[in-house]
Order: sequence, then C-alpha cells, then structure tokens
Amino acid sequence: MSEQKFVRREGMEIIFYLFWGIFTALVLPLLSGLIKKGFSESFVQGVSLTFGSYLTNFIIYIPFLIISLFIVIFPIAKILTLKDNQNPATTPNTNWFRIFSVSYIYEPEQLGLLWKISESMGFSGKRNFMRWSLNPLRVLVASVILFGIYGMLLIANPQVAVSGVPQLALQQFTPTSEVVFSAFVPAFAENGLLMFLFMLLMGIVAYLNSKFKWGIYVFFSLGFLVCIFMGLIWGGFHTLVYENNETSLIGTIIFGFAGSLITMLLGIFIPWAVWHISNNAFVTLSKLATIKSDVIIVTGIILFVILVAWIGIEIAVRKSKNKVEFS
Repeated sequence: MSEQKFVRREGMEIIFYLFWGIFTALVLPLLSGLIKKGFSESFVQGVSLTFGSYLTNFIIYIPFLIISLFIVIFPIAKILTLKDNQNPATTPNTNWFRIFSVSYIYEPEQLGLLWKISESMGFSGKRNFMRWSLNPLRVLVASVILFGIYGMLLIANPQVAVSGVPQLALQQFTPTSEVVFSAFVPAFAENGLLMFLFMLLMGIVAYLNSKFKWGIYVFFSLGFLVCIFMGLIWGGFHTLVYENNETSLIGTIIFGFAGSLITMLLGIFIPWAVWHISNNAFVTLSKLATIKSDVIIVTGIILFVILVAWIGIEIAVRKSKNKVEFS
C-alpha cells in the first residue's frame, strides 16, 4: 500500500469516529431535546437549571464529550510516526511520541490479537479467519445484533446490567428524550474517556515493547494486564458517580475488563461502544416500559429485519463480485 493510501485510510478512520461521536452524542440528543421537549423544562419561566434535568446533564457531559473527540490524536500520531504495515509495538527507532500511536478506532490487521493469532496459525491474507472484520459495516451490524440480544435479556433481567445509567428528572411527556440521552450521551462520553485512557496505556506498553524488543505477543500479554486495570478503573468511577452497590460494582468491573479485552482482540472499538449504548438504552427502557414483553418483541423484530437485510446485502455483493471476476 502506498503512503498516500495509508494516510487516506487513517483519515477515513478519523472521519468515521468523528461522525460516530458527533451524530450519536451531539446531533441525536440535541434533536431529541428540542423535538421531544427534553430541553423545555429548563426554559420554563421561573424554573432554574437543576441537577437531573436534560439540559443540565447534557452540559455536565460536555467535558467528557470533548475528551472523547480528542481520541483522533492517536491515528494522527500514527500517521506522523509510522508507515504502512508498521506496528507501534514492534517497529524500531522508538521515541516518546510512540505512546500516542496506538489507535483502536479501526486497526484489526495491526492491533487485533485474533488477527495475529490467525497469521501465526498459517492463515494469512485472504485466508485469515478475521478477514470479515475489515468491513466496518459488517462489524457494526454484528455488534448491534449481538448486543441487541443482550438488551432483550436485560429487559427481562435488569440485574445483568454492566453499567449504571444517570437518571434524568424529566416529566412524563419526554420518555423518548430520556432514552436517547441515556443511550448515547453517557455511553459515548464515558466510553470515549475509557478508550482514551486505554489507548494511552497501550501506547506506553507499545513504547516499552518496541524499545526493549519484547515481541508482539509480549505486547498483548501486557495488554491483558491493562484490560484488568481498565476494569478496576471503571468500577472505581462507577462507585464515585453512581450508587455504591456491590452487584453493580462487579458488573462495571466486568464491563471495563471485557470491553477493553474485546477491543484488543479485534483491534476495533465498535463492539465496546455498541455494548455500552445497548446497556444504557435497555436499562432505561426497562424502567420506563409498562409492558416489557412488548419491548422484547419489537426489539426481536427489528433485529430480525436487520439480520435479513444484511444477509441480502452480503449475497448481492458476493454475486456482483463473482460477475466481475468472470466477465
């Protein structure tokens, strides 16, 4: 791959992440707050901003949202310090700037443990069993279906939630605003903060790994310890911000550990983010829905439609490729 194509690919990662963050954490909540009257309570004459209101909670999360958007410095640092097919954990000529070059926005080939395991087993190139993950839309659809099923289970069993959800002091006429806010704003802001810290810690590991020439699997082994640390960090953050509940604490530790581990296994942040969004959305729905079975049925139908549509797209794309190859 030429240097120009390498820079273009990293640029597409940046654009993809910025679109994801701006649309899910800013555009959707803003539209919901305006159209579904979430903001209205804060502008009623004689009513001041209070903790728990839609507008106040949105303002509280702005610093976290800004930090989340600053994740783009990692792919930018990669462009500035590395070339195509260079792994930040094994490339020599290490300098301190290497700590900012580990980007998990979308790097299955260089930073995905499962991709490296496949190569070590002799399955490389088109035979790599993780080659399916090169398609971002495919990863997104798979994540939505998987964690949508998790959400259906969560509706019936709210105790399996892995993250607390901030409660909004909203009136009954704004349930949509509450679901949209709870699903996207805390999920992106908090997950972005965790991702920033995770990539920074993995960058420090990559710097040491390349400096002392420990090898790629030492990098991933140390990364496993980082994942444990991420679980402890998220558990500590949960007890600080939300209720100090032992069951919830265990769930959040699992979320921080498992989410970062999935990210390291795949080299992609999407599943962790979708998991967080699904958790928050369905926890909120479980509290607002009067008939939980209806939510489960509607969710199941939506997931089935998504699955059928995606299978149809995959078949159509495969047929078109075959026609091109044999023409």
